[in-house]
Amino acid sequence: MKKLYMGVLLVGTALVAGCGKGNDAQLEKGQVVATVGGKDVTIHELNAELQGVQLPAGADRKQTEQAVLQQVVQRKILADIARERGLDKTPMFLIQQKRAEETLLAQLLQRQLASSVKQPTAQEVQTFIAQNPDLFAERKIFNIDQIQFETPKDPRALLAYQPFKTMAEVEAQLKKDGLRYRRAPAVLDVATANPELVQRVLKLPAGEIFIIPGGGAVIANQIIGQRVEPLAGDQANQLATSLIQQRKFADLTKRDLEPKVKKARDEVKYQGGYAPPKPAGAPAAAPAAK
Repeated sequence: MKKLYMGVLLVGTALVAGCGKGNDAQLEKGQVVATVGGKDVTIHELNAELQGVQLPAGADRKQTEQAVLQQVVQRKILADIARERGLDKTPMFLIQQKRAEETLLAQLLQRQLASSVKQPTAQEVQTFIAQNPDLFAERKIFNIDQIQFETPKDPRALLAYQPFKTMAEVEAQLKKDGLRYRRAPAVLDVATANPELVQRVLKLPAGEIFIIPGGGAVIANQIIGQRVEPLAGDQANQLATSLIQQRKFADLTKRDLEPKVKKARDEVKYQGGYAPPKPAGAPAAAPAAK
C-alpha cells in the first residue's frame, strides 16, 4: 500500500446577512410582508430566505413561506434585543460581521462568474461524450471493501498500514491500535467520483489497498470487483452538460481571478512566524511595515 490520496473536501458555508440602517435604503423596494419593531420585512427578503429551502413534493408553498417568515421575525426580534444591550458594538460582533461580509462577497463573486458560463450546445455535449468513453460508453463501477476509522492522534501511525495486503490485516491493526472503525461494502462510480481519485485508482495494481485521509476520519479501500455499465441517453447528456460547465467555470476562474489573486498574494506582508511555508527556491516574503 504505497499511495496515500488526500481527499478534497468541499465545504459548504452558510450565508449570514446583516443589515444596518445605512444599508436599508439600498435594498430593493418590495411588498411588505411583516413589520418588526417598526422595520419592514419585504417579499424580497423572504424570497432570499427561501432560496435554500427544498420544498418536498406536494408541499404547500404558502405554509412554508409563513414558517420561514416566523424564523425571520424571531431572528429580528432577538437581534433588536441584542442591539439594545450594545452587543453590536462589541469586538466579537465586529469581527464576525466583517467575516460574514467577506464570506458573502466571495460567494457572490463565484456566483457571478458561474452565471456567466454559457450552457453547452447539443453538439458540445455529444462531442464531450464521444471524447470521454471512460465516463460514458465504457463507464466502470468498482465494488470496494471499505473500512472507515478515526484518525490516529499521530498521523505517522498510518505508515504501519502500508505493508498490508489484505483488509483483514488492516482490521487487525486497528484493533491493536484501539481505533474505532466500521467495515462495510462501498461503490465507486467513475462517472460521479472525484476525477483525481479515479485516475489514481485506475493506476493501482490489482488488489492494492489505498487509503484516503481527510476530515476527522480515514478510509482504507480495496477493489474487489468491477463492472461496466454504459451511461447513455438523458443521464449521459445531463452529466456531460454538468462536467462541461464545471470545466468552463474552472477555466474562467483561472483566467479572470487567478492572476489578480496571485498579484494580491504576492503583495501580502506577514509578521514574523505567520507567513506560509515557502516552496524551495522561492524568494523571501517582504517584511511587514513597522
